[in-house]
Amino acid sequence: MPGKTLETFDFAAVPMLSKAHVSAITAGDSWVGKGSNILLFGPPGVGKSHLGSAIGLALVEKGYRVLFSRTTDLVQKLVFESAIAKLDKFHLLVLDDITYVTKDQAETSVLFELISARYERRSMLITANQPFGEWNTIFPDPAMTLAAVDRLVQHATIFEMNVESYRRRAAEQAKGPGRPAQRATPANIQAD
Repeated sequence: MPGKTLETFDFAAVPMLSKAHVSAITAGDSWVGKGSNILLFGPPGVGKSHLGSAIGLALVEKGYRVLFSRTTDLVQKLVFESAIAKLDKFHLLVLDDITYVTKDQAETSVLFELISARYERRSMLITANQPFGEWNTIFPDPAMTLAAVDRLVQHATIFEMNVESYRRRAAEQAKGPGRPAQRATPANIQAD
């Protein structure tokens, strides 16, 4: 994502996220070689995609191969191409918005296969706006949900970004005072 770097991320808006910790993760990139994961949780608009993109870009600058994709786009492509093995060339897959994947059997099966194929071999960075307890909306089978979560968290750094949406804050600031709302009454409705 253009312009989404660690330098442009507003760490002050996400006080539970330490810039030093995130910088240490990207500087000490051994987690990628170990097939470890990063999981970013929080409501929409708090910067998960920005941070995921920024971490991916920092690794690209170090010579790693990184693929950033909306999870639904990648899953739909994999359903038709059966190309999970081709993704092995990427050191890191950044899967944005995993919780928007539908319960379509083919999509959830390929997503589970992707998670399983990369387990302890290749890294994933996943953004989600729902906690693990809500992932039954992704995987229709509770055992599959548990197995996917288990594989992702075993070697993972998890960041919870529970703050107010950047977009909502920006919209509130841009709105300004405006003009007061009026109720439609016969007196203030003009005929053509």
